[in-house]
Amino acid sequence: MTAVFCRATADRKAATWDEQLVPFTQLEFAVSDAAKGIAAAVAQRTADRRDDPSAPPLEHGLDVFHTAMEAHRVLARHWRRAEGAWEKAEQADIELARAKRQGIDARGPAHAARAAWRRASAALEEVERLESAWGRAACALELFDADGRLNDRARATATIAGALQDLTGSEWSKVRNFLTDPRSLAFLDRMHRRLEAAEPRPEWREAMAWRWWLRHGRVGASDPLTELLRGAARDRELDAEERASYHGVAAVLGDTVRASSAVECMNSVLRMQQSRHRRMTQPMLDLKRLYWNCRAFRSGPRKDRCPYQALGLRLPTYDFWELLHADPARLTQQLSTAGDAE
Repeated sequence: MTAVFCRATADRKAATWDEQLVPFTQLEFAVSDAAKGIAAAVAQRTADRRDDPSAPPLEHGLDVFHTAMEAHRVLARHWRRAEGAWEKAEQADIELARAKRQGIDARGPAHAARAAWRRASAALEEVERLESAWGRAACALELFDADGRLNDRARATATIAGALQDLTGSEWSKVRNFLTDPRSLAFLDRMHRRLEAAEPRPEWREAMAWRWWLRHGRVGASDPLTELLRGAARDRELDAEERASYHGVAAVLGDTVRASSAVECMNSVLRMQQSRHRRMTQPMLDLKRLYWNCRAFRSGPRKDRCPYQALGLRLPTYDFWELLHADPARLTQQLSTAGDAE
């Protein structure tokens, strides 16, 4: 969640992105939207590392945030159509009631009302079908299924294939492209490799992952026997070996990245500035980045810590205003002494 750089550039071509990625020699996993510029830059960094056996391999994942945003945009359009058809059906009922009160022939308004309600029902059934299909596809982009089993590429691919049978038409083309892009499930491949390294025993790995899901996931209510089993798995005291296994699995699951959250959160901060000013200068971007990195989170697992603290960066102070007014030479010396200088 730390904003490392924020640049105002003339373009977003591959060369521009590559220039920014060059210093990140230990980067192992990059998550981005489907823009071609950054994809080409990551591919270039990956190719360059093949000649260096000491460099870690670099993978590229597709941001699930933009996939979900596009799907919700299409669904919202269908909901508006369904709501519009429902309002027309209600208006047709009003016209029918008016005709009956006036004692005129109501057969025409009655026919129009029946037809309007058929169209409204069909539109509502259509949007519910699409929403259900997207819900299944969205589950394929999660770490766990509804029962707390670890997701994997094979199962996720099959789930997406089934959901795409209902997500047809040109308006769903972008969502289909995102979902069928192999990069969308790259986070699952990386997660399983890291889990195997953290806990080589499959049965222990699955058990500890289920315990983590019970403690951190959205677990729905179940029958009393299942709830008893879940309670035992969630709250049972672990011995030293089990604790070590759980902590290893939890560390992997806790930092498995599916979306470029820092980028989107930073964008929300920048858009407020853009709504008041036509031009966003580089100094203003730098100020916004510093403010974001020094601002403590109000809730969640990083509550009362700022992004710099979560990153492990040791600073004399994390107060934005004090850092802004600190002597640059003295601050550089303090950071160099602490080993945090760039």
